[in-house]
Amino acid sequence: MYRKNCHTCHRASFSSAEYGKWLCPTCGEDLTAQKAHDALTIERINTPQRNFKKSKTKLN
Repeated sequence: MYRKNCHTCHRASFSSAEYGKWLCPTCGEDLTAQKAHDALTIERINTPQRNFKKSKTKLN
């Protein structure tokens, strides 16, 4: 799930697709050119230093 924040109405917009036409559902502002963020961690997508939580379970 991806998130972009609208600079016009300051609301969050969510999508299951990172690419493609993206309009703010509240005010209709075009958010397509903005960078997408992970919806849960609010970190930028496709950056080399993304922090992932490691699982505490061991795989055998």
